Amino acid sequence: MSYEPGRGDSLPPSGTVAFTAKLKIDDSYPCYSGAMKFTTVLVNEGQGYNPGNGVFTCPMDGFYYFTVHLSVYGRGQCDLLKNGENVVSLYHTSLPDKCSQVASISSVIELSKKDDVWVNLWGPGRNDIFASVDNDTVFSGFRLG
Repeated sequence: MSYEPGRGDSLPPSGTVAFTAKLKIDDSYPCYSGAMKFTTVLVNEGQGYNPGNGVFTCPMDGFYYFTVHLSVYGRGQCDLLKNGENVVSLYHTSLPDKCSQVASISSVIELSKKDDVWVNLWGPGRNDIFASVDNDTVFSGFRLG
């Protein structure tokens, strides 16, 4: 599929699809289940990532690489979902010592246009995921060439 100006899609002429978004400091230690919102967007080429709901909606068929890096002070629990189905999961704990560490998951996922991918928090009230001036929690993804 090539880019045609005026067609109404938001794909850049290069066909590049890539995003990186960070957790805001004020959103640290989430006490809910569901899509984690990474609202500080650093890159959103192709406009697939929505910081309002934390969901990446695929604008172009292909294979995509996703990675999540979580700063955790205690326990972190999440999974990467494609259209509501678990792809990979993460459970990290440094309890009872409670020290700051980074937990990560990643995966290559084959997507069709309009498929959704997001970081899903589980275990409400049990996530010690945070962001600070010294530590970032990020969600990134890009289409493989």
